[in-house]
Amino acid sequence: MTSERFARPATPPGFDPSRAAQRAREPDGWSYPQAVRDAVYEVIGARRDIRRFRPDDIDDELLTRVLGAAHRAPSVGLMQPWRFIVVRSLSTRIAIRSLAQRERLRQAGRLNERARHFLDQKIEGVVEAPVGLCICCDHGDPAVEVLGRGTIPETDVYSTACAIQNLWLAARVEGLGVGWVSFYEPRELRAVLGIPERVDPIAYLCVGWPDERPLRPGLETAGWSARTALDDVVMRERWTAAASSDTGRVGAGFVPDRDAAIAARDRSDELVKPTGSLGALESVVERWAQITGSPPPDPLRAGVLVCAADHGHVSHGTSLYDAGVSASVAAAAARGETAVAVLARQQGCELLVADLGLVADTPAGVHDHKVARGSVDITAGPALTVAQLDRCLAAGGLLAGELADRGVACLVLGEIGMGNTTTAAVLACVLTGADPAVIVGRGAGADAAALQRKRSVVSHALCALPASLRGGRGALTAVGGLELAALVGAVQAAAQRRLPVILDGFAVSVAALAAVRDDPSLGELLFAGHRSAEPGHDLVLTHLGLEPLIDLRLRLGEASGAMLALPLIEAAGRLHRQMGTFSEAGLANRD
Repeated sequence: MTSERFARPATPPGFDPSRAAQRAREPDGWSYPQAVRDAVYEVIGARRDIRRFRPDDIDDELLTRVLGAAHRAPSVGLMQPWRFIVVRSLSTRIAIRSLAQRERLRQAGRLNERARHFLDQKIEGVVEAPVGLCICCDHGDPAVEVLGRGTIPETDVYSTACAIQNLWLAARVEGLGVGWVSFYEPRELRAVLGIPERVDPIAYLCVGWPDERPLRPGLETAGWSARTALDDVVMRERWTAAASSDTGRVGAGFVPDRDAAIAARDRSDELVKPTGSLGALESVVERWAQITGSPPPDPLRAGVLVCAADHGHVSHGTSLYDAGVSASVAAAAARGETAVAVLARQQGCELLVADLGLVADTPAGVHDHKVARGSVDITAGPALTVAQLDRCLAAGGLLAGELADRGVACLVLGEIGMGNTTTAAVLACVLTGADPAVIVGRGAGADAAALQRKRSVVSHALCALPASLRGGRGALTAVGGLELAALVGAVQAAAQRRLPVILDGFAVSVAALAAVRDDPSLGELLFAGHRSAEPGHDLVLTHLGLEPLIDLRLRLGEASGAMLALPLIEAAGRLHRQMGTFSEAGLANRD
């Protein structure tokens, strides 16, 4: 095998030419020389709001350079919403100053005893400065989705503010002065400059050669205000007042191994393939490494925990099957007859089926951790007592620990329980704030009448819940079920053992969301095996921040979907370990 075969192709223009080994040797290698860094900080510190200007003009080439700096500002989703109106006309500048003068007097009238001090300040140089710049934000077509703006629509305004700062610093480097005029009614400025309704004027700036060279902010020099100390505006981790008063937050149960994750990413960067070409599998490897310290093993032997329980609301017809069917399915799984048992046997995995709350007696082969014979009907009151919840959490932790002691490399979670998609739907609505119409699905094949009954029960249960309900623990106590609470305990135990957790379908994912609501660090352990046919599953995965590995429209439960995804995770680890790598000499390295 010749070295030429493994020679790394040249990096195309416009792409990152650095390699993992180089970045590992010098993590600060992207920084500029000290002299340049000092200059940048000096410019930031020397930026001032200028009010007095020389009449000398600014040539177009210089103005274009400064505008170019503004145009290179960061913007969310690369939306580039800024628009620049260059105002050189004296008549236009006079019209704008008249707006500022009127608002200056109106502002003074609201300052009471400080009015005279305020009127002594020069607040604008609209006419004196040879150039005015109106920096606008074009919000664009609201029907067009912009990456990153879905949850914070104001990011277009924030991005425009970044452009203003870029422009201001570039102007300071060039020796130009900039003054921000904020005394005007936006609707009146809009009329003067013909700005359309979809566009907002964010700032009107006076730009010119300064007729002052202040060392301190003007209002500080005038005794109007003073710069706040940095320590007074910096808080650690959370808002200081909230941190001192909030005693209900659960501490982090899991700390990712970032060194191992970066090592895995560095090796992926050196594999004989285009960067990022293995898609989601590369993310799987990196996330797995941050949990266990290394990529997924080959073979990948999992511990499969399937928790079973019944639900009181099935008396309302929320399932096509009665409670006794749950015990029959659990017994069949323990005998090796159901889908999860077949898949576990085929893949050499450890399967453990546990009874947390079956109405029937615990079947042979099923581990007996029964806390109650089904949960209480959620339309009649809280589904679980606090004591029952704690017993379920403890049982889930013990079961996960038992599987971990068998030497498994990860935990696969599943559930059995007639009607538990209804319970999961209520939980999902509580934890996400979603409407039942979006969440409730057919479960194990409910017909139209059964689906309507499910929606009715979910709506009724939500109306009966206290408005003060908070967190995963509170939601589990109010809603249940017993098997879902045990799965939460299993996730918590997995964090202590540094075991990755592969989630199955809707009900398991909702249980995981309850765990994450109380301890967000637990989300670092989770992998979504698949996206089920339940309509609410996708929303729950979104709240968990997880992308499913497969999407086969399954609605079987029992951890079957997660088991089908397991070979993909194993393949990701195999590729990571066995593919060749580029070396600096162009030779392949193999483990």
